[in-house]
Amino acid sequence: METTKSRFQPEEDNLFNQIMFRFLPYWPLFTGLLVTCVIAAFVYLRYATPLYEISATMLIKDEKKGLDDSKIMESLNIFSPNSIVENEMEILQSRGLMNEVVNKLHLYAPVFSEGHINSVSAYESSPVIVCLANPELLDTSHSDKKIYFKYDTARRFVNMENKTYPLDEWRNTSYGLLKFIENPNLKKSESKPFYFNLVSPKKITTSVLENLQVSAPNKLATVIKLALKDENPKRGEDILNELINTYNRSSIDDKNEFSKKTLSIVTDKLTSVQSQVDSIQRLINQYKEQNGIVNLSEQSQLFLQDAGDNDQKISDINRQIAVLDEVEEYVNSKDHNEGVIPTTLGVNDPILSNLIQRLYDLEINYQRLKMTATENNPAIVSLANDIEKTKANILENTRVQRISLSASRKNLNTTLDVYSSKLKNIPDKERALIGISRQLSALNNTYDFLLQKREEASLSNASTLANSRTVDKAESSIKPISPKKLIILSMAVAFAFGAGCVIVIWKENFSSKILFRSDIHKYTKIPVIAEVLNVKIKASGLTNSQRNAIIIEQFRKLAACMGLYGREVFKKRILVTSSISGEGKSFVSTNLASTLAVKGKKVILLDFDFRNPNISRSFNLSGQAGIYEFLEGEKEPFEIIKRSKENNLFVAGTGIVPLERAEEFFSSDKLRELFIYLEEVFDFIIVDTPPVEPITDAYILSEYCDASLYVLRHGYTPKTIIRLLDQNNETKTLKNIAIVFNAVKPRGFIKHTYGYGYGFSYQYGYNQKRRKTGA
Repeated sequence: METTKSRFQPEEDNLFNQIMFRFLPYWPLFTGLLVTCVIAAFVYLRYATPLYEISATMLIKDEKKGLDDSKIMESLNIFSPNSIVENEMEILQSRGLMNEVVNKLHLYAPVFSEGHINSVSAYESSPVIVCLANPELLDTSHSDKKIYFKYDTARRFVNMENKTYPLDEWRNTSYGLLKFIENPNLKKSESKPFYFNLVSPKKITTSVLENLQVSAPNKLATVIKLALKDENPKRGEDILNELINTYNRSSIDDKNEFSKKTLSIVTDKLTSVQSQVDSIQRLINQYKEQNGIVNLSEQSQLFLQDAGDNDQKISDINRQIAVLDEVEEYVNSKDHNEGVIPTTLGVNDPILSNLIQRLYDLEINYQRLKMTATENNPAIVSLANDIEKTKANILENTRVQRISLSASRKNLNTTLDVYSSKLKNIPDKERALIGISRQLSALNNTYDFLLQKREEASLSNASTLANSRTVDKAESSIKPISPKKLIILSMAVAFAFGAGCVIVIWKENFSSKILFRSDIHKYTKIPVIAEVLNVKIKASGLTNSQRNAIIIEQFRKLAACMGLYGREVFKKRILVTSSISGEGKSFVSTNLASTLAVKGKKVILLDFDFRNPNISRSFNLSGQAGIYEFLEGEKEPFEIIKRSKENNLFVAGTGIVPLERAEEFFSSDKLRELFIYLEEVFDFIIVDTPPVEPITDAYILSEYCDASLYVLRHGYTPKTIIRLLDQNNETKTLKNIAIVFNAVKPRGFIKHTYGYGYGFSYQYGYNQKRRKTGA
């Protein structure tokens, strides 16, 4: 009765065959899922809101990366700060800048046209735009409310909540101070109902920034690409264009503010110097009038010229030292972000000027970025470090220059002493006049210098240009970038097949019941001697007689595998049992007995299942004397044996058994007497016993049998029972035990081809062929 597992293994020599074997029987399931998913994909594509990609390109004037203004433009843009591409990218993505765009375009009050299934943006179809006087004070409790309105074209009125509102006038409403204006983007008004929502500008700003991408092609490029995803291409173009304009305006305003502050400082100093010049001029005139001085001697004139040049140099040095003092005070100040950057006019050191300008640019960028990021942001930390390094460089530069200027001033003072000694040879009156004139000459030079710088600052303030240039204005893609039809359909197909595979794998691999014959081989060493198909008349299209023929053929194979057709048969007493009730042991017992009887063997079928006598009921023996009466001694063996409708098949029912005495007679000598008698009369004895869980009748009766058939039912017997078969010592008492895999069903929806058992396709196909040919 031992069989090898390889005998029943299906040939799966490659991955394709394995996939076909596992999933092809379920093709209707995959077809249904595929049709459903494709229909769902088309419905989604029909009603999903398309997204367009809007892009624009800017050129940033970054001197460090090789791009700077021409000399003429540089002269007109004296106070233009140097821009860093990475910083400008962060500024373009800042919340403050985008919030200005949202308020400028009134995106906090989006208008929609209502459809049957979903609503769409009415950015280009709404006749009016809704404006709020104070968007930042918007009551967010109305953000989800649909505020419907109608527009009267003839009267130019908006009807909202049974009230009329004229265009271009601020009116108090339950939602705040509102104003309706004509929509400049209107292309064609729709007849569908319009409504708008009032959403917090912060929420809209966050939403737009999530769809905005600012990138540079590479690290050396000064070109910035802006990309925005939006469901309305015109609105997306307006957002990007307004973002660029707002960025340029902000840049120009910053530089203009810097120029104005510088111009104010120069003007104040110029006024002060002019006042001093006028005062000294009056003093000279008074001195000449009082002392009767008309012309100075030639020696006095030469001295005045030399001394004046020397004084001018000392004055320049003092002015430069004063500028250095202001610079040091500015740098050492802990809170000067809102102050005015000190001017370096008169200090002929381009390095210091560049350092001061760099410090100013870094602080401006730091303040801008601080509005949109936290203190721990890497960009903010990096800017803070750059600011500290720049301050240290400025202080070191001023220290070195102060030492140099002090040395120069010392030399000039020495020269001045020489000039002073010459004054002894000049009359006192002329000497005093020369001293006053020397001061006037120095102030005149300072006045001319400040006057020149004032004109330069005025020119810069009048002609300041943005530090960027628009290369390509915002333009949307011709076709939507999302949803993509091909990708959605591909995902639907992939999901359908994936879901189908998951369902099949879950159904067959994660079931707690025995489904495959390989599962039996996996959990127990007991051989599987036969498979019995689950053949239903309606499901298979067979007649009752054809179904019976198929079942008989299967039990012929079972009998042949057990060696019951040989000339010498050693297994005449066959016990049939199962693990639990409902696995089909009575079905196997009855059909095995019937099959042997058809072959001309004299067979008796014993029903020892006292608690659930299915065989007795099947053969209409309920209420008649049976095995129980024999064991009680009330009947003889020949009296309990009944002939069935089939030739050579006899049945002995359970009799009328009290449930409380169902287990009392299995150890009786009458039981041995019964089997001895039956063995002499019949060729085969088929014993139907109760399930072994939790009743032990089968183990007791196995003593009187030559072979045992253990019935397992497909999709019914738990795997846990099979796992314990080899570990159960009582199971080992069953003689020549073999498993019958009962009620094996076809896999999936393809009949007659794929089954759970190894022999299914052969048996079913064989019988089908035989039925068609009439064999």
